[in-house]
Amino acid sequence: MNKFIFNDYFHVPQGKIAKRMIFKSDNVIAFVLNIAKGEILPGHTHLESTLLLQVMEGKAKVVTDGNETPLQVGELMQVDGQESLQVVNTGEDILRLYVTISPMGTEAFATDANV
Repeated sequence: MNKFIFNDYFHVPQGKIAKRMIFKSDNVIAFVLNIAKGEILPGHTHLESTLLLQVMEGKAKVVTDGNETPLQVGELMQVDGQESLQVVNTGEDILRLYVTISPMGTEAFATDANV
């Protein structure tokens, strides 16, 4: 059993995005994406994985295969890895997303990052 405190993973991005890993196993990774005001997580895919995105703070527009879906605090979205995924911070503050990816996919997705 492990206990995690989300606020420990909330960071002010030095650039556009600060990704902070919470958990990693062969089956799943979990992390917080901190996206600066007005910034965009560029379009990408996750192959055979399934993603769950939950807005913890802020407002987002999620674009999957060209379809736009607004998300706000408390809402959760499931995305298939084959879908092209882009996230836009549409709020007035940092957008904080709790994200899980299962299965993990490539090791490159399982590290902290500052973009």
